Amino acid sequence: MATSARELMLRTITQRALFVGTELPLARALEGAMFLDLTGRWKPGGAAVVAIGAFDGVHVGHQALIAEAEADARRRGVPLVLITFDPDPACVLAEGTREAQILSGSDRLLALASLRPDAIVAYHFDAEFAAMGYEEFFTERLLGLAEVLAVHVGEDFSLGAGGQGTLEALQVLAGALGVQLFGHELVEVDGMPVSATRIRALLDEGAIRASYELIGRYPFVRGRVERGRGEGHGLGIPTANVHFSDSYAFPREGVFVGILSARGMAWPAAVNLGNPPSFDSTPLDAGTWLAEASLLGFEGDLYEQEVAVVLVERLRASRRFSSESELVATVRANLDQVRRLLGDSDESVVA
Repeated sequence: MATSARELMLRTITQRALFVGTELPLARALEGAMFLDLTGRWKPGGAAVVAIGAFDGVHVGHQALIAEAEADARRRGVPLVLITFDPDPACVLAEGTREAQILSGSDRLLALASLRPDAIVAYHFDAEFAAMGYEEFFTERLLGLAEVLAVHVGEDFSLGAGGQGTLEALQVLAGALGVQLFGHELVEVDGMPVSATRIRALLDEGAIRASYELIGRYPFVRGRVERGRGEGHGLGIPTANVHFSDSYAFPREGVFVGILSARGMAWPAAVNLGNPPSFDSTPLDAGTWLAEASLLGFEGDLYEQEVAVVLVERLRASRRFSSESELVATVRANLDQVRRLLGDSDESVVA
């Protein structure tokens, strides 16, 4: 049977958002780092072009930088190695606050792997690593890792204790060591540089379409389906209550056109974020948040399973209903909007 345009959209959005078709190899340990060999073309100590960054979100700016580094590596006939840090340095360096994650650590590596470098090296980032001077990192960690022919970073990149390894300082150091270092201009969207800070602000507002332009894919969270109050089942609407970490950069309230994906399948969904406003709710566990997904085309049981929830478009703010009939009518109207965009049946998303 031919695939409809809506089924194709459902599949394409899910595959791109969740990096379907990309798998991480078994990680190997290097000194203070994790090594992921993606193609077998590069071994530690070998010649390479490298791109360095936290790559928080792996947004369109990061994608452009990595594409430039890849083109440079291909011109030189050597592998491309991505150098990053785990956890995200912003999460370690933020004093008294915690930066919300656009991607979890494992999904950040998956996103980088989807860009098809030859290898990824992720240095463990902690307070001791943060105190390392940029000269030590560059001369001992970086040049001790590979025969580096060129380094690519963003023009706002800094390295080492206190951020003293600015682009200018790194270019002086690299030049003295015979390494070319390129600082790339930041990609702009709507006249403003793309940044993780800007993306976090858009997601906090529930501005899904605007965040898509900066990330290059729709935002998602991974979580676990827990048993809820049962109202959705009682109303004849299959509903998955997905508990996820509140460390994600994600809207905290609102109703959205979305997708729930599990076991290589995807279902169109109307997604309510936050505690449902119309029933007494059991308080969420500390550190968790709730996505309540009303599903189209679903039959079965997802309890205790790990799933992903992708947001595609904001429909409305969450609100309290005066009666069950008003709630049912509103949820069904939401599902009609989901149906018009993404169809009403499940779809395989296995590459």
